[in-house]
Amino acid sequence: MGLKRSLIVTLATAALLAACGTGSETASSGTDGEAAAVVNYVAPTEIATMDSVMVTDMNSANYIGQVQDGLYWENDMNEIEPALAEALPEVSEDGLTYTIKMREDAKWSNGDPITANDFVYAIQCLANPDTAAPYSYLLAGFANSEAVLSGEAPVEELGVKALDDYTIEIQLDTPIPYIENLLAFTPLYPQNQAFVEEAGDAYGTNSDNIVFSGPFTMSNWDGTGLTWTLEKNADYYNADSIAIDEVNVQVIKEGSTAVNLFEAGDIDNAPLTGELAKQYQGDENAVQQAKARNYWMAFNYNNEVFQNQNLREAIDYAINNEELATNVIGDGSNAVATFVPENFIFNPETEEDFVTEVGITDKYDPEEAARLWDLAKEELGVETLDLNLLGDDDEKGKTTTQYIQGQVQNNLEGVTVNLQNVPKKNRLAQEDARDYDMVITGWAADFADGINFFELLETGGPYNRGDYTNTAYDAEIEAARGENANDPTARWANFVEAQNILVEDAAWVPLYQEVETQLRNPNLTGITFRSVGNEFDLRTATLEAAE
Repeated sequence: MGLKRSLIVTLATAALLAACGTGSETASSGTDGEAAAVVNYVAPTEIATMDSVMVTDMNSANYIGQVQDGLYWENDMNEIEPALAEALPEVSEDGLTYTIKMREDAKWSNGDPITANDFVYAIQCLANPDTAAPYSYLLAGFANSEAVLSGEAPVEELGVKALDDYTIEIQLDTPIPYIENLLAFTPLYPQNQAFVEEAGDAYGTNSDNIVFSGPFTMSNWDGTGLTWTLEKNADYYNADSIAIDEVNVQVIKEGSTAVNLFEAGDIDNAPLTGELAKQYQGDENAVQQAKARNYWMAFNYNNEVFQNQNLREAIDYAINNEELATNVIGDGSNAVATFVPENFIFNPETEEDFVTEVGITDKYDPEEAARLWDLAKEELGVETLDLNLLGDDDEKGKTTTQYIQGQVQNNLEGVTVNLQNVPKKNRLAQEDARDYDMVITGWAADFADGINFFELLETGGPYNRGDYTNTAYDAEIEAARGENANDPTARWANFVEAQNILVEDAAWVPLYQEVETQLRNPNLTGITFRSVGNEFDLRTATLEAAE
């Protein structure tokens, strides 16, 4: 497998061998007497939920996407293709009515037919204020959405209905330029009402409380554990096209452990960061995947010290993004200075990349950081400051927080940064509870439109977990979503101004745009990788027998 290294298999590695199996397997008996294609895959972190309506994190969405299907599916170019729908929607001349015919041969893994009512039920759950679904705001623009989302009207009045068992009609109040992408997005997947209501609060919390509509089913997931299994769904309407029979998934957070297992042939992929990414640069099995995913450090504005702009700017000027991305993370990720990633949105007239057009550069300047900190100390009436920095407990999360801790403490004398690295599920819960001072967080694009990033920091938004607020910023986002929805040039100007406001406010600390590097079994091919939306899809994968 490429350039071999002298490796020491630790006791921790040995303990994982049983969980991971023995690499890609094609020896066990599959259907029709053929060898089964069994993949052993590494996930970066735990699953938080398998409830498509309540999902918030990318890892959970990735695995929901393996076991559930939406009306539409996105290929590796993020082009929309029919899935549970027969064809793309029929759209009225005014762009406000979408009619969708569903395929009639799809069924749930319990044998129930998948119908238009399943889609309507899921959308109504998403919209219901009692559900408190984080992505409910995406329904803004659906007919009567304002009244429904605020609880002033029942969910039945939302502009979504089943005309018959296999026909859906969506009515909009205002055009939504990216609605077809929304209909391929995880929180808008259909749900089986009878199963969900029988499971109650347990739905999506473990593999026994899920019913499946996608190419795979899930087993052996207890809701908190580090392992689970995907198995080919015999009831899937397109089961004959699925070449993978089983996927054994193991969460491995230490890169060296994953590399040892990969080199031993026991797993089929191994994420690389830092020194390992540099060590394996040029290896024939090392592959990179660019992502429309930015990471940043967010402030909790409920901590009064962060109302001080000089403090926020001092922290920003203290951190060397380029060194963080290139030398510390070292997996091909790139330093960023904008809220949106590169190669994500483009000027509708000139086709210039947004990041290039706005021309914003990193603020790193230790002397300026010290000057701003002196001003902040005077305004806050302090000489020292203790701050907590929350981050994930995987290898990249730990190295990132440690680097930022050093940068801030070295460049801002008197500031102490205390680290708190926890599992991602816990980090998300603490963000929701505003239980942090600063947090390393990020966003992976759900669909290719600037609104998907910029509305994150709207006042009162469900993902504005630091409670940043700026009325001028809000006005730009509202205009892009409303009056300028059908004017690409005006929307572009809204996004440019919104970005400028964030920079002027020092509203956040931009860090890096992720490029994932991993070792991958060359016999495992055809996986659909996406830079936007769910990151990978195994329905298109194939596994060749090892020579």
